[in-house]
Amino acid sequence: MAPELISRLPYGPEVDIWSLGVMVIEMVDGEPPISMSPLKAMKMIPRQPAPKLKNVSPSLKGFLDRLLVRDPAQRATATELLKHPFVGKAGAPSCIVPLMRAEPMR
Repeated sequence: MAPELISRLPYGPEVDIWSLGVMVIEMVDGEPPISMSPLKAMKMIPRQPAPKLKNVSPSLKGFLDRLLVRDPAQRATATELLKHPFVGKAGAPSCIVPLMRAEPMR
């Protein structure tokens, strides 16, 4: 959850950009960036520095650095993120189809 949302400040679509950053960390690490009860984590988010990943490519680090900016006015927009080099390295959507067919959803 974005810091401004937890702090009950006015918010907009920037909260979704922050959430995307947290989801990327969870996908890479396999766990949330703050491993404690949700209530305790919510109290920590506005006070702690933005979460970081270790041992990732400079491109992914740069992408996350644009997602997890405390000041929502400075956080990247979706349009800016689509132009980020990390997104540019992604394969065509068709490259994931064989993976989806190989591992059926349960």
